[in-house]
Amino acid sequence: MFERLDKLREEVRHCEKRRDLAEERLKTAQAKLKEAEASQILSDVGAMKLTPEEVAKLLQLAASDGLKAPATNGTSVSKESSGNGSDTESSYESDVDKEDTENENYEI
Repeated sequence: MFERLDKLREEVRHCEKRRDLAEERLKTAQAKLKEAEASQILSDVGAMKLTPEEVAKLLQLAASDGLKAPATNGTSVSKESSGNGSDTESSYESDVDKEDTENENYEI
């Protein structure tokens, strides 16, 4: 007489079980992502060979929007690096030109 209700209750239990498993997988994946992000940050900061004080200053600049977006070669350029910015820009452009010239020598 109540077979339909029993069947629906069983389906609900089954769906809840699948939901719980999916939530568990989601939490595990989120934890792995967070750990990988932290590891990447530590690796990047370590590669820069900065002192803790320098890292703190860099983070303060970034938080106060004192840094520009990363340049095409993956380095950040500070807004405060020079008075008018032309020295930094021309130095950067000459470095890029040197890299282009060096790369041309190795092309076949």
